[in-house]
Amino acid sequence: MPGNRDAMFRGRAGERELVDGVLDAGTGVVLVDGAAGTGKTRLLAEVAAGAARRGVEVVTARDELDQPFLLARLAERGPGGPALVVLDDLHLAEPATLAALRELLPASAHAKVVWLLARRGGEGADRLFAAAVQRGALRIELGPLPDDVVADLVTDLAGAVPDDDLRALASTARGVPAELAALFQALRADDHLVVAAGQASLRTDRTPRHTEALLRGRISALSGVARHLLQVAAVLGPRFDPGDVAEVLASSTAVLLPALDEVIAAGVVTSLDDRLAFRHELLWRLVADAVPPPVRCALHREVGEMLLRRGDSAVVAAEHLLHGAQRGAARSIDGLVAAAKALLWTAPDAAAELAGRALELTDQASPSLADRTVVAVRALVAAGDLTAAQACARDALTRQVAPAPAAELRHCLAATTLLRGQHAESVEISESLLGEPDLPPELVPWVEIIRMTALLGHDRDRAQELAEDVVRTRTGSPDDVRATALAVLAAIARDTGQPGAALELARAAARSAASHDLSAYPPLLLATVLSGLREFADADSVVRRVRGGASAVVARRITTTAVQARISLQAGRIEEAAAEARSAVAVAEETGHTALLAPGLAVLAMVAVHTGDLPAALGHVERCREHVPVDGLVFSRAYYQWIDVLVSYVGHGTGKALALLGDEYPGLVSSGLFAEEPRAAGWFVRRALEAGDERLAEAVVAHAERLTAENPGLRALATAALHARGLARGDASSLELAARQHQDPWARANAAEDLGALLAAGPDRAAPVRALETALELYREIGASRDSARVLGRLRKLGRRRRAEPARPESGWAGLDDTERAIVNLVAKGQTNRQISAQLFMSPHTVNFHLRKIFRKLGISSRVELAARPPGDR
Repeated sequence: MPGNRDAMFRGRAGERELVDGVLDAGTGVVLVDGAAGTGKTRLLAEVAAGAARRGVEVVTARDELDQPFLLARLAERGPGGPALVVLDDLHLAEPATLAALRELLPASAHAKVVWLLARRGGEGADRLFAAAVQRGALRIELGPLPDDVVADLVTDLAGAVPDDDLRALASTARGVPAELAALFQALRADDHLVVAAGQASLRTDRTPRHTEALLRGRISALSGVARHLLQVAAVLGPRFDPGDVAEVLASSTAVLLPALDEVIAAGVVTSLDDRLAFRHELLWRLVADAVPPPVRCALHREVGEMLLRRGDSAVVAAEHLLHGAQRGAARSIDGLVAAAKALLWTAPDAAAELAGRALELTDQASPSLADRTVVAVRALVAAGDLTAAQACARDALTRQVAPAPAAELRHCLAATTLLRGQHAESVEISESLLGEPDLPPELVPWVEIIRMTALLGHDRDRAQELAEDVVRTRTGSPDDVRATALAVLAAIARDTGQPGAALELARAAARSAASHDLSAYPPLLLATVLSGLREFADADSVVRRVRGGASAVVARRITTTAVQARISLQAGRIEEAAAEARSAVAVAEETGHTALLAPGLAVLAMVAVHTGDLPAALGHVERCREHVPVDGLVFSRAYYQWIDVLVSYVGHGTGKALALLGDEYPGLVSSGLFAEEPRAAGWFVRRALEAGDERLAEAVVAHAERLTAENPGLRALATAALHARGLARGDASSLELAARQHQDPWARANAAEDLGALLAAGPDRAAPVRALETALELYREIGASRDSARVLGRLRKLGRRRRAEPARPESGWAGLDDTERAIVNLVAKGQTNRQISAQLFMSPHTVNFHLRKIFRKLGISSRVELAARPPGDR
C-alpha cells in the first residue's frame, strides 16, 4: 500500500523553528512537554538529525539509565565546538540525575551548548523544569495535531483520501500521532482498509479483530465510573443526551462531569451540537456489546419507561421498549402501541413490528388485547401484509370482542378485501357496519369511503347514486368522504365519454381530500385524467405532491407508482415507464394487492409491444385479463380492452384484433377511451382501413368528433379527431396538422408515419421520406424499437436506407442521454438515490434502473468509481 505507514513528521514546523533559533544562538535550554504519543521523541530525533547535518556535535543518552553517566562525562568536558545535548523521558530520571542537571544547566550557560530536554508533562522533573524556566529556558508544549494536519497524516497512512467513516475512526486518536500510527497498524493487520478510485474506506465484510482489541484497550484504560457511564450511554444509542445518562444513573450531569470529561479526553466520545456522540460506530458497538444481555434488556426498559414518563416521543421510547419490554408490563406495552400509532402512516413496517411485539407481550386475558389487535391489524394493512392482517382480524373476531374494536376489525377486513379485488365482499362488510346503530362516529367516514370505492368496482349504478347523494349533502371544508364521492363520479364520467366533466370532478375531488387514505385515490385519479388529456406537466406535478406526502402506506405507493408509470409511457419516457411498472407489479404481487396488479401489467404490455417483445406482451395481457375485472378504478376498463386488442393485432393480425370488438368489447369504440388514450382513435381507423371496414372507420371518426364537440377546449381530443378524420378521408393536410398539434411524442410519430404512408402512394418521393424520417426520429427518441423497424421498412420501399442503430453510441460518456448525465452529476455531488429522485422527480427505483445502465455504458461497477471520474469527463 502506498503512503507513509509510520506517520510522517507533520505539524511540528513551528516547534522546529523555535528549536532551530536556539541552535542558531549556539547556547540555551529548550524544554519539551507533552502527553504520551504526542511526538516528543520524534521531535528530538528530527532536531538531533538536523543539528548533526549542520556540524553540531550531538550528545544523547541511550536511555534513562545512561543519563547519570552522560552527565558525569559532560561535567568533565572542556570547552569545545558547538554541541546539542538531548535528554528524553526525564520524568523517569532518578532524583540524583535531576539534581546533577540543575547544577549543570547554569554552569554551561556561557558555553556553546544547547540543552534539549523532554518529559511527559505533569509526571516528574517539575523542579528542574521550573528552575530552567526561571532562568529563561524556552518551553515547548506538544498538544494534539490540528485537524488539517491530522487529515494530511491520515491520507499518508491510508495511502488515499479517507472517506467520512474512516475519518471518524481516525478521530478517535484525538490527533495523537502515536495513536494514529497504532490505529493504522491495526487496520493493516486486519486487512480492513480498501483503496479504490483514490479514496480509502473501511471494509464491511469482516470483523477487524486487531482494531477492536486496540479500541477495547483504550476503553479498558478508563476509570470504572467512566466505563459505567459509557455503558449506559451506549444503551441510549450512538448519540445521547448527558442528562439522560444522569437520569438513568439517578445522578446529575454536574456529578458526572469528571467522568464525561474523561471519556471525551480519551477520544471515545465527542460533542455534537446539543448532544454527545460516540466518535465511531465501532466504539459504540464495542461498549454496547460489553453490557450483558439481561442488563442491556433491563436498561432499555428503564430508558423507554423514563422517556414515556417524561412525555418524550413515543417513537423514540419504543426503540428501547422493543428491546426491553416484558410480558404483562402494561406501561412498556402501551408505549409500543403508542409508537405504532404514531408511525402508522409514515413508517408502516415499523408500526407493524411494534404492534406485533405488543400483541406478543399481551396476556390473552388482558382487557387491552382487542384494542391492541386493532392497532396491529391496521398497521399490517398499511404495511401491505394483507394475508396477515386478514388472519389476525378474523382470529380476533372468533373471540368475544367489544363492539367498538370489533367494528374496527371488520372495517380492516373491508379494506383488505377491497385491495384484494373482492369488491362484493368489501361492499357487504361495509354496508353491514353502516347498518349498526352503535358504529363509532370516527369510523363512519372510513367505512363510507371503502363502500363507495368497492361499489365502483362492483355496481357502478349504485356507486353513482351513492356518490351523487354524498356530494349533494356534504358541502363545505375539505372532506375525504366527499373527495371520494367526487372521484367516483369523475371515474364514471371518464369511462362514459365525458372527459370535461371528469376533469372538473377530479379537480374538485383532489381539492376536497383532507387526510391519509389507503391509496390517495382522488389526486391520483386527477393525475390519470390529466395525463389522458396530455397535460403531462400538471399530471407529473400531482404525482410529485402525492409522493412528497408523509404517508408510506403500501397500497398508496403501488397505486402512485402505477399511475406514474402510465404518465411516463404516455409522455414518451418508455424506459422510466417500464421501471416504474415493474416496481408496482413486484410490490403488488409480493403483498397480495390483487386489485392493483392490472395497471402495472397494462403498462408493461404496452412497453413490450413497442419494444418488439411479443412473448412478454402476450404474457402481460394474459395476466392482465385475470385482474381487469377487479380494476376500473385506477384506469378504465376500456383502456385494458384496447391494450388487449392492440396485443392481439401484433400477435395475430387485424382480423383477430377487430373480432374482439364484436365478440368481447362491443362498446369499446363508443366508450371514453379516446379521452384516456387519444392516439387510440387513429389506431382504430388505421386497422379499419386495413380490413376494408369503412363503417368502423366512420364510427371512430364520428365518436372522436362528438367528444370534441361536447368538450370544447380539450386540445388533445380535437387533435385526435383531426388525426382520425385525416386518415379516414385520406387528407394529407389534416395529418400534417395533427403531426404538429399532437401533445405527446407517440401520437406525433403516428401522425407523421400515417402522413408518410399516405404520400408514398403519389409520385413525389421527397415528401413521404421527410414525414417518415420525422416519425423515425420520434420513435427512436422514445425507444420504440418495433415502431422504428416498421418505419425503416417503409423508407426502404421508397429507396431510402437509414441505419437501424441508435444515433447515440452504446458505450462511453457520449452514450449517456440527458437524464443519465444529470444522474451522474448528482452522484458526483454525493447525493443518494432518494435525494436524486426528489431532484429529478422520479422514484428511487427508476434512479437505480438508470444507474445500472450508466455503469454498463461506462464499464464501471460502483458509485465510487462514478463519483471519481474527473469533472472533464462529466
